[in-house]
Amino acid sequence: MSQLSFWFDFRKRKSEQPSAATTEGRKRQAMQRAVLCWLYGREAPSGVALNVATRIARVKADAAAFWSRARRNPRDEGPRNVLEPTCTAIVQCYTERQDCWADCTKTADIMPELERLRRRRTKLEARIRREEPALRDPNTLFEEYAEWRYEKSANREYHDVHRQIQKLEHALLEGTQFEQIRSAEVADYLYLAVPSGLVKAHELADGWGLLWINRDLTVTLEREAECRDCLDENRLHLVQNIAVAASKSVLFATGIRVRSDGTPYLTQPPRGHRKHKTFQLD
Repeated sequence: MSQLSFWFDFRKRKSEQPSAATTEGRKRQAMQRAVLCWLYGREAPSGVALNVATRIARVKADAAAFWSRARRNPRDEGPRNVLEPTCTAIVQCYTERQDCWADCTKTADIMPELERLRRRRTKLEARIRREEPALRDPNTLFEEYAEWRYEKSANREYHDVHRQIQKLEHALLEGTQFEQIRSAEVADYLYLAVPSGLVKAHELADGWGLLWINRDLTVTLEREAECRDCLDENRLHLVQNIAVAASKSVLFATGIRVRSDGTPYLTQPPRGHRKHKTFQLD
């Protein structure tokens, strides 16, 4: 095999191997689909969408749904009956335990875990200095003032611990994502969805329901969510955000894209699949 052929073969094999981020993204997408099936199998909602903002723009929910009922129009203009949102629900999906640990834990319990992770990071940094001396900044003369490029280390455990520390520090400073969604008060029911057995019901924040996503993408309700009985205006806010998020899916399904300057253009619509197919979480 020539050097050029070997290079193209290497590039092809490398492109065929999905990255960890791609694998996690596909797993999260599969969980979102399982959640939507669960919602429709339970009681078909009036509307659903993925990646729905809970406020004006930030803090997005993985999946959100609302239910409406017809009531008599109090005015003499327009239709005799109008639809009124009566219930809203939000589901957050996590694929790894460490990603949802801060959300499932009371803020007072975060500090001991944060200190433990910081001590572990210090030990890992010492190991990196021994095993990867090339990461030392050559511009520093004295060892006690030496700077190390830990972010370039090949030690995967160090990067994992560092990421967990950042998440917990963010939770302490700005509150967990669960807390931000809860405090928005736009959903009557809140659920956490995780792979089966990843999180136990007793570990969950107060009021949240727990869904276990099984390997065949069926859903087991481990704990029912408590009703929060939101204000009508807050429900309507989430309903409109669901409509905004759903419109993006409509544009994609019909082959319409929008440039960064807001100009729309037409593309080939994605091919639809109508056959029943069996999927697995992994």
